Amino acid sequence: MPDILLRDVPPEMKRQIEDLAHGHKRSISSEAKSLLERALAQSVGGASARSAGGLGTRLKGLVREEDWTDDFIRPRDQSDRAPPDFE
Repeated sequence: MPDILLRDVPPEMKRQIEDLAHGHKRSISSEAKSLLERALAQSVGGASARSAGGLGTRLKGLVREEDWTDDFIRPRDQSDRAPPDFE
């Protein structure tokens, strides 16, 4: 597997990665890979999500096409009933 060498890492950044690695019980290398994977996933996911449309379009994509209707809102119960008595 190829290696990557990072030069001139600020001491504060290195300390933060060490602290995260310690908290997650990982090596510094494993923690750095995890951070890179998350950053790349957000970058790639964000770009594809923006091109896929707005929030409504993305939410609609979570529902199967056969289950989709325009009236997901159920009407409120309009029956006349007495208010609850808490005594």
